[in-house]
Amino acid sequence: MLTSRGRMTIATTLGAALLLTGCVQSPPEPSTSAGPSTGATPAATADAAEPSASAAPAEPIERGVLGRASVAVPQEWAQTGGDQTFTLRYAATDSPSYEAIAIADGFGSFHGARAGVSVFIAQAQMEIENFRILSQDDIEVPGASSAVRVDFTFGSADSPSDGMWVVAVDDRDGHAIAIAYSGGEAEVDDAELDAVAESVELLPTS
Repeated sequence: MLTSRGRMTIATTLGAALLLTGCVQSPPEPSTSAGPSTGATPAATADAAEPSASAAPAEPIERGVLGRASVAVPQEWAQTGGDQTFTLRYAATDSPSYEAIAIADGFGSFHGARAGVSVFIAQAQMEIENFRILSQDDIEVPGASSAVRVDFTFGSADSPSDGMWVVAVDDRDGHAIAIAYSGGEAEVDDAELDAVAESVELLPTS
C-alpha cells in the first residue's frame, strides 16, 4: 500500500447519516458452487519491472454509471444491493476476498471535494473497525473541478483489508459523486487501486 500517512483535520459539521457498509461490506457466506475463479480484480497486477506503467484491465470492463458518476467495472462482476448513499454496487462474487466497487451520486452539495470526503471519514471513524487513513491526495478526475482520493485500511488487526474512496465535485453547482473500492477480506495491490481511481469520471449535466 501507499506509504504516505498524512494526518488531516476532520470536518464533522456535515452530520449526514451516511451508511458506509455498502463500500466495506463483508463477503457473504461461502457458496456451494465449485465454479473456477475468473480473476475478479478491477485491474491487472503491475509488473515489478514497470512500476510506473498504467495498470491494464485484467478482463473486459464495462462502465458503471449512476447519474453523473462513472467508473470502470470488470464485466464479470455482479451488480448487488447498495445502501442509501452508495446505491449502485458491483462485487466479485466468485472471488474469495469479494472485492467491490460502489457508486454514489449527488449525495450532497459541497464547495470542493475535501469537504465532501470529510463526511465519509467522520462516519468511518465512528462505525468501521480499525479504520485508518493511509493517504489523502488531490487527483484529477475528468469533468470535476476538484477530486480527492483516500486510501485506508479497516477490519481486524491480524488481517486488515484495504479500501479507497474517490470523491469528485463540480464546483459550479456543488454536485458530488463518490466511488468506493473495497478489497473485501484482503490487502490490495496499488495497481488495482490506481486503475479504479484513474477510470473515474464526473459526467456533464444532461
